[in-house]
Formats: sequence, C-alpha cells, structure tokens
Amino acid sequence: MRHGYHRGEQPGRQQYSGKLFHCPFPEFGPKRAHHARSTINVPVPKVAFAPWQTRCRAQSAGASFIIRRMKRTLALLVALALLAACAPSGPGTRSGVAGDEDIARIEGMLAAGDHEDAALAFEQEALTRPLAGDRLMIRAAEAWLAADRLEEAELALGRIDTATLADDDLVRLDLAQAELAMRRGDLANAGWLLASTAGRLPGDLERRHATLEARLLELESRPVRGALTALREAVGEPDFGGDTALSLMLEFPVSDLERVLYQVGDQPRLLPWLDLVISARENLLDDPELGEALASWERRWPELDYGAEEARRWIAAWRQTRPMPDRITVLLPAADTALHRPGEALREGLMAGWLGLPPQQRPELDFRYIGPEPADVLAAWFDARENGTDFLIGPLDRRKAQALAELPDAGVIPTLLLNLPDEIGRLAEAGGEMAALALPPETEAELAAIHALATGRRRALVLSQYSDWGERVADAFIETFTLGGGQVLADRIYDPELPDHSTLLKEVLEVDRSEARIDRVAGLLGDEVESVAQRRTDADVIFLGARATDGRLLRPQLEFFDAGDLTLMATSYIVDGAPRPERDRDLDGITTPMPPWFLDFTAAGAVRDRAASLYAGLDNATLSRLHALGRDAIALLPWLSMMRTDPTLTLPGMMGRLSLPDGHVIQRDLPIVRIEGGRARPIEFEHAPTTPR
Repeated sequence: MRHGYHRGEQPGRQQYSGKLFHCPFPEFGPKRAHHARSTINVPVPKVAFAPWQTRCRAQSAGASFIIRRMKRTLALLVALALLAACAPSGPGTRSGVAGDEDIARIEGMLAAGDHEDAALAFEQEALTRPLAGDRLMIRAAEAWLAADRLEEAELALGRIDTATLADDDLVRLDLAQAELAMRRGDLANAGWLLASTAGRLPGDLERRHATLEARLLELESRPVRGALTALREAVGEPDFGGDTALSLMLEFPVSDLERVLYQVGDQPRLLPWLDLVISARENLLDDPELGEALASWERRWPELDYGAEEARRWIAAWRQTRPMPDRITVLLPAADTALHRPGEALREGLMAGWLGLPPQQRPELDFRYIGPEPADVLAAWFDARENGTDFLIGPLDRRKAQALAELPDAGVIPTLLLNLPDEIGRLAEAGGEMAALALPPETEAELAAIHALATGRRRALVLSQYSDWGERVADAFIETFTLGGGQVLADRIYDPELPDHSTLLKEVLEVDRSEARIDRVAGLLGDEVESVAQRRTDADVIFLGARATDGRLLRPQLEFFDAGDLTLMATSYIVDGAPRPERDRDLDGITTPMPPWFLDFTAAGAVRDRAASLYAGLDNATLSRLHALGRDAIALLPWLSMMRTDPTLTLPGMMGRLSLPDGHVIQRDLPIVRIEGGRARPIEFEHAPTTPR
C-alpha cells in the first residue's frame, strides 16, 4: 500500500463516529479557599468551553495540582483569544436585522444546551450594543447560571447599571439574583427576592418565577438542612466532638455542604466542624490527600480538643461500613469466544479486588460465561433477575454492552458495564442504575491534547498508524486540540508494517521543500551549494497515534530529521505496559498520559509489582490492563451511589482517578509523564517557548 495519505483521502477509510469527549476545562479559580477560615467571597473570573460529554481522566496525587493549573491556564488563554477575535475593529453600528439574527443565533445555542458559548456571546453583544448592554448582560448571567458557572454569573450581574433598566428587566434581574442566592445557599435572600417580584411579574417570566419557587421549596426541605439543625443543637452538648459532626454531615455532597457553610458565617461555633466535614469529604477516598487535608484543618483550628488523627481513624472505620451488594453476577466471555483469555484476566482482577475487601464485606460472586452473540447477554440478564442478583458486572464485549443498554428497564438491576455501548445515551434511558467503566484509547488522546494546549502548544502535526485504532486516537486528539484553539498543520497516516518512514516524515516536516529550494539555487548558480535541508519551524508539538512497535521506530527517525526538540505526545499505548529501560530508551522524550498501574512511583504500581508474581500473563499489556480494570470494578461498588450524587467524589484506582460526573460513564484522570532513560517520570508544568526555533 502507499503510505502517507492525508487522512480522509485514503480508499476504504471510514470516519470515526460516536466519540465522547469529556469537558477538559472545568470551572477554575478558588472554590473555597480555606472553608471556614474566611466568610468573605472574592469573585474570580472564569471562562467556560462548549460542553463536551464526559470521559475519563485521572491524576495521581503528585500530579493532580499540575493538571489543575494546566486546565486553568488553558481556559483563560482560550477565552482571551475568543474575546479578542470577536472584538470589533472600531466604532460602528449594527443594523436591526443583523442584531436580530445575532440574538436568534444565541437563542439557538441556549436551546441546544450550549450555555457557556451563549453566555460569552451575550457578553460580547452587550459590549457592542451600549443601549441594550445591561439587558443583554442579564441574559448572559442567566446563561452562566444554566451552565453552573456561579462566579461568572456574579460578575455579569455586578456589571449591570440598574438605572437604565425597564421595569420588566428589573424583575428579570431580581430573578437572576434570586437564583444565584439560592445556588449559593442563601435561601433567605432568595426567598425575599422571589416574594418581592411576585406581584409585578410580566407574563413571560411567570413560569421562571414558579420554577424558582419550587426549587426553593425543595432546597428548604433537603436532608442536609435537617443535619445542619442537628449539628447546631449537638455542638453545645458537653460530649460533642468531631466524630458527631462527621457522622451527621459526611454523607452529603460537597456542593450541599458548601451551601450550608455559606449560611453559618455568623455562627462561629459551627465553622470548624463544617470545615472538618468539607475537608474530609473532598478527599474522602484518597488516604494521602485526606491525611494532608486533615492536618491542614488541625493547624487552622489548634484550639479544638479534637485532632486530625482522631478524624482519620473515624473516617477509616466509617468507610468499612459502606454497604456492598449481597450477590453479584459477573458476565464473562465463554471459552469458545475470542475474548475468553482477556475475560480470564479480568476475572483474576475481580477476585484480587474481592480478596482485598474485609471478610464481612465480601459479596457472593456468581460468574456466568456467555456466548459470542448479543442475544446471549440478554438471556444471562433475565437469568440473573430470576435468581435475585443484587448487582451485575459486565459484559466486556462492546456489542453486548450495546444490547444490554438497549434492553428496556435494564437498569432495574444495578449494573456496571465494562465497555461503552455504541450509543452512550442509552445508559440514561435504561432506567435504574447503569454505569460503564471502560478503557477507550481516545481518552488518552484527549488528555494529550489538553496537556499540549495547557503548556502553550498551539500548532500540531499528527501522525497516526493506518488502522481503525490509529484513526480513532488521531480524531480524538484533533477534535480536542482544535476545540481548544489549536491548529493542526498536517494530519498524515503511515503503514505500521513499514520500518522506514523517511519519505513521509520529509513531507510532513517539509524537509523535502527545503531540499527542493537548495536544488533550485544550485541550478541557478550552476554549481553545488553547501547547505543542509531544514525542517519546518511553525509546529510546536507532534502527536503520534502509534503503538509500541512503530513508536520505537518513529521517535528516532523524527530525531534524525531534527524534530527531536519538538514536544512529542502520544497515548500510553506507545509503551508496551510499564516502561522498562532495557526496552524503551528509543521512546525517550515522549510525553503521555499513563495509568497509575503502569507507574513504578505510584501505589498502584506497587500493587502491580506484587500481582506479577501471583498472576500469569501480566507481562502482556492488554491482560495487565484488564486485570487492573477488574480490581477497579470491585473497588467502585460501595461508592457508586455516592458518586452519582456528588460529581466531585473521586476514587484513586489502578487505572486512574475515577469519578462519575454524569451519573453514567466513569471518568478517569491520568497523570502526565515523560519517558526518560526508558522510565516514566512525572513532569513539571512547563510552557512552550515564546519564540520559534
């Protein structure tokens, strides 16, 4: 075959569809600087991206701060670029027709759920329409509230001059302020604002007012408020301590706890205990982070007769009381199927995780081996329901995951799929509790793009192998990179069966153009010219959609063509499992997201080392991944229900830091590492050079 096609031009190549992208730029800025240490809220500007569907990401404890900084820097840079690009070049006016068209376009964004983009667009319109600016800024605040971006909504509301507003617009402003107060937990102020507007509502705002009143009533009846009342009563008892505060409040989501914290700023006796609960809840399942958070809390409140070690012991005991299903059915590939051996590696991981549970928590495991057809999983599901199973894990095959997701009311048996169905939306339609834990390589390509953008890279070259896998990871990188404001200068495929990619690399790096220029000059002079062909200098990152074998060939060839100083990024599949110096020195300089399971410097890496002596086949990267997946599936079981109500709750797993922000797809955060000396090293946050080479 001829290699070096522009992707999309090669014969027989199909476009990848159905990808999911997580939102790589969550709201940034300090959420609650020191909990109860200060009751003053200083608004911090924040910028939002168009919503992307979620997928996995995870940070090891040592790298999480770095990635958060990357996200914050990236979001700010992209937002500034967007605003600069949209700014008018000079004074001018718009016709009424053009303005109506612009507002209609923004309304379309709102209807499509693109609240962040709509908010930015309303703010830009407010800048270019002075007479309608305050009214448009109210609309921007409403869009920020719909996007759950409270700081941006507060900033937008603070820029409004009420003296210019008509009566109807003043009502609209009061409703926006009521919603913001409600979201902040200031229910008394929200109630006052809603009551003050009840008698002067224009017709088009009556429904919004009723919706806000219903939400206020629901918030006032929430269990967390009852728990706060109980805490307020208990704090004065002589035997009160941190254990009581934790037992009353620890089960509530961080968002609920922060709302009640907002309400008790004038009650100093409650502040240290709410601070304790929030510090614990934010780091509930991560022992190292929890220890640091509790120690910091103890330093903030040295006068209390209750310490971090007491809190840590209580939380450790409480975690052991989390309920587990009594009986779990596990769906695995039968012996006559292609996935049988991977299924056995998964089974060993499940059993390893099960053995790691306290004996009193271990559920009964019922392993069911199913045939190759999608109908086989449906028969197994009905059998499990008849047998009274409490939870279902599997299947591993993507087609069977789709078949199960399509089954009406499949979620009546709480289920953790081990692959993503083709139609992710089916998970929400299944009813009950159905989630998916999977290891799609696209996730790592997205994370690579985020890291490239966050470190200042804006111009990428993409090289991917000629395969469905290569196309998927390249598409994921390109879409995330371009959505983040990056530019893909060249996108090429290569034949992974060929050992020499010189022709392709010359073309991508434009070395061939440099050689042609040298030849033209020599022709004009009629003599040889002493000159060395140079590569292009406009690119600052190269993404390799490569696996281990072809990756170890590509990296030295790129260095030969003087591209070794460019940032080289890939997925962890460019390494065959855990990096080894005797095998992987040819990958030196490559930056990649990598599961903690394959990193020697993590707790998960230490577990892998011990497991390698107990389970056969873990030297195979695919089987090793599935073994780790099985361990993570068991570890998630006690926490899935809490994760559904609290998107911030994360579990440090073998294959990443796990969370469930949308209630259906487990998201994995991964640390970013660089291969140096054939080993994976955590990298420091860095920026791209500001001047070209």
